[in-house]
Amino acid sequence: MKDMVMDRHKHYRIASYLLIGFAVLLFLAVLLSDPQGYMQNQLLLLGATGFIGGAFLFALGGDDSVDAQLASRLSLQGISTLGRTIRDLGGYGAAIFLPPESEDGEVMQFIPTQPACRPFLGDGGGFACHNGSTGTITHPLAGPILDDLKRDNDFVLPSDYGLLMGAIREVCEDLLSVVDRVDVKREGDTVIFTLHNYLLIPSCASLREASPEFCALCPCSICSLIACMIADGLKCEVSLDHVTQDDGARSHRMEIYYTLKGHAA
Repeated sequence: MKDMVMDRHKHYRIASYLLIGFAVLLFLAVLLSDPQGYMQNQLLLLGATGFIGGAFLFALGGDDSVDAQLASRLSLQGISTLGRTIRDLGGYGAAIFLPPESEDGEVMQFIPTQPACRPFLGDGGGFACHNGSTGTITHPLAGPILDDLKRDNDFVLPSDYGLLMGAIREVCEDLLSVVDRVDVKREGDTVIFTLHNYLLIPSCASLREASPEFCALCPCSICSLIACMIADGLKCEVSLDHVTQDDGARSHRMEIYYTLKGHAA
């Protein structure tokens, strides 16, 4: 078991280096190809996604000696910058995680844009429409992590709701070891995940204090991963409503509220 854990940590580190290196190449390509209009280039969002996903994998790839505070900060590097970039491009509200369109497809993330920003979109290059809303479609921040779990652990997401919730608990508690316990409760179309002693809560609290809207606009780390797993497993649309936290001395508890569209309770 110890060898398997060490092997997994090694894979996380290698994947993190590849993602961060890929992100740096994208940033350079954007700056060199369009120095004046780089803020409007969709490759900037893709590069930021790769960098943040790589930082999260790096944090998970360490051994027990890695400081929890450092791991927390590493996992959220660049989120504020990415959130501001999305907001400056007209992004607002809650991102929607879209299920794969085919058996070999992957979960994508739709970020709606404000109506006032739509004339700026021109011919619509890089943007899309979803249920009457204009926005941009990107890869979720946790997409690389889910791909890594499937590849290195022969991980299969169940299509049954109860089994899927069990799989999410297994990932959070055992495979990633970022929480002590996960409780799940469903109220209609809303599913509430309670994470007990969440490892990365210090930086999550700092991010929410500075820009709480970013939690819904560009979910990061575990919030993105759980949404990806639900959308992939149940083949339904998922959006993050809000997050509540209790980072008191005796408890590091976080509640994440998701809305499911297209899946009967």
